[in-house]
Amino acid sequence: MSGRPMPSLTALRAFEALGRTLSFTKAAQELGVTQAAVSRQIKALEQALSVTLVARGTRNRLTDAGEILFAGLYRAFETIEDSVGRITGSGSREILNVSVAPFFSAHWLTPRLMSFYGQHPGIELRLHHSYHPADHKREGIEIGINWGAGNWAGVVKEKVLDGALTVVLSPELARRLAPLTHPAQLMSQLLLYEFDIAHWKAWCEAAGIAWAPDVRSLRLNDSHALRRAALDGHGVALFFTALAQDDIAAGRLVQPFPVSVHVGYDYFLNYAEDAELSRKAKMFRRWILTELELAGAGRTERQ
Repeated sequence: MSGRPMPSLTALRAFEALGRTLSFTKAAQELGVTQAAVSRQIKALEQALSVTLVARGTRNRLTDAGEILFAGLYRAFETIEDSVGRITGSGSREILNVSVAPFFSAHWLTPRLMSFYGQHPGIELRLHHSYHPADHKREGIEIGINWGAGNWAGVVKEKVLDGALTVVLSPELARRLAPLTHPAQLMSQLLLYEFDIAHWKAWCEAAGIAWAPDVRSLRLNDSHALRRAALDGHGVALFFTALAQDDIAAGRLVQPFPVSVHVGYDYFLNYAEDAELSRKAKMFRRWILTELELAGAGRTERQ
């Protein structure tokens, strides 16, 4: 902190509400005060800062200085609200904030959460979705399951799910292509992928077929969208081998050839290397590793 005198927090909150709504009336309703009270707070703030923040008129607008202040206040109050939300509303239960890759969360973790709550009813998990590990100390997130190459500084990494990719397609598309006897047959279809077309080339090499330069391909930069396109029969998808197993077992997707390619990315359980895990985080870690072992979904490697 610089030690510079700060304006009234009440005035700053009033200005943030006004900046969002651009209406003294709406800001007053949101804050539970009168329109006149909001107006007085804004005037006092402008006097304290010696700058005009609001160009008043039939349609209020923020001045350049007002826009700068509003941007900072909006982020600050959003951070405060998020922090308060992380520690309230759980009664006597302990809160564990977990960073987790979005598709892993929706497709693998969430369907199994009742098992965790059944074993640990006193712990409430709060999931924060991100592909990349959190800044554990700054963000207040103790443990995560994130996807990447694992070259993250300052964290302990444990590989929990292999990131190899395999080819999947809908049963209907598989029937239309039957008999599917050779990987080269797939080259006539729309090739769907999430990250890099080079991954398809690597799969072709692993499958022992030549890459055709005139193939049709489409990148879908989201695992949910890629899976949906495959399920709907729009093409042949290169998808996570481990995370496709439930769909394959249920007959929703078909893996036509037992070929997978690893492109350097996996799912890692991770936490700060210079901090001891809390009891609740250790319980979550133990539970997730047990669930993965039961699912036969991968092995763990401490790095």
